Amino acid sequence: MATKNLSLSQLSGGKTYTEIVFNQVWGKVEAYRASHPQQQLFMMAFGDTTQPLPPTVVRALVEAANRLGDRQTYTGYEDISGNPALRSAVCADYYQKKMDIDPSEVFISDGAQSVSVNIQELFAPDNTVAVQNPTYPSFVEGTLVAGRPLVNLPCREDNNFVPKLPDEKVDLIYLCFPNNPTGAVATPEQLQAFVDYARSHQAVIIFDAVYSPFITTPNIPQSIYEIEGAKECAIEIGSFSKWANFTGLRVGWCVIPQELTIKNTVPGELNDLWRLRHAVKFWGTANIAQHGAIAALSPAGQQECQEVVKYYLENARLLREGLSATGLMCFGGIDSPFVWVKAPQGLSSWQFFQKMLQSTGIVGVPGSVFGDCGEGYLRLVALGPREEIEAAVKNL
Repeated sequence: MATKNLSLSQLSGGKTYTEIVFNQVWGKVEAYRASHPQQQLFMMAFGDTTQPLPPTVVRALVEAANRLGDRQTYTGYEDISGNPALRSAVCADYYQKKMDIDPSEVFISDGAQSVSVNIQELFAPDNTVAVQNPTYPSFVEGTLVAGRPLVNLPCREDNNFVPKLPDEKVDLIYLCFPNNPTGAVATPEQLQAFVDYARSHQAVIIFDAVYSPFITTPNIPQSIYEIEGAKECAIEIGSFSKWANFTGLRVGWCVIPQELTIKNTVPGELNDLWRLRHAVKFWGTANIAQHGAIAALSPAGQQECQEVVKYYLENARLLREGLSATGLMCFGGIDSPFVWVKAPQGLSSWQFFQKMLQSTGIVGVPGSVFGDCGEGYLRLVALGPREEIEAAVKNL
């Protein structure tokens, strides 16, 4: 007799991040809109990009589509691990020589979301997983679906939203910097402490570096591999989604170094196991999208993508400064497109959400959605059009 997956079913009933945002947040917005049809609303809840693809990327996508329309140049399946040219470009043009990443260590994916959850399949079911709190909810949801023990690492204002090392032994540690939702970044010393912990406990860091191209503060690492010893204990996840506006194209990657080992493995084994998992469960990212990603990493493409990053960071600056001018305390918005706003004393996250909606028309996501340590905050995303950000600030 077939029975349901109990781990998956525990997330049913509107408990996932997606359901909360699209049902509860959006439901409240739609109800308010219906009763206040004249009020302008500013959507800053969703981490979706709004600007067009860079011109260099568009040309590459058109050329790739045209090649597929010609029998002489048509191609089908790509290498399961990713287009070799794209994997080489990630190493040479994104990481560059300073981190010495080999193309064999790079696996192309359909964005960061699937990798961040599915990467747990490399590890035994009883491995304990530590996550930042507040955190990007998929890290928690993926752990719950896998049925693994979960440990929270509180991220609080008094430590600039960077967690302390685990008090207990854990096996997998999710770190996300620049952080979603708080916008916080970690110093080399803070990351070195986690790398040292992982090496001494044979743990693995799963490092979400999706927003690293937004880092502007000097001496803040853009990759965990800038930290000594990280290639022995860390997997890094990257994506084209935000800095190249690829949210609709779905291209990302992860790096699994050959040096990475855990208790019952030898160097290169985890890399081989992930390649095997790809062959069983994932036959590669769309080849047209991968050609667009190659173009994004070209010199012209990177210059255009940097303009995209500057655009969103200017949005974040305008939003942060506008909110701060009203007396609200804000975090983030400097090295990331997220502005983490502290609720006035006495207001919960959901009450602050409602107050901002009614008094300013600004729609964010209550911080408590990202974990109980997010209670009393609101996350705003500055990935919208400039004119909407300026109108929202003016409305403040």
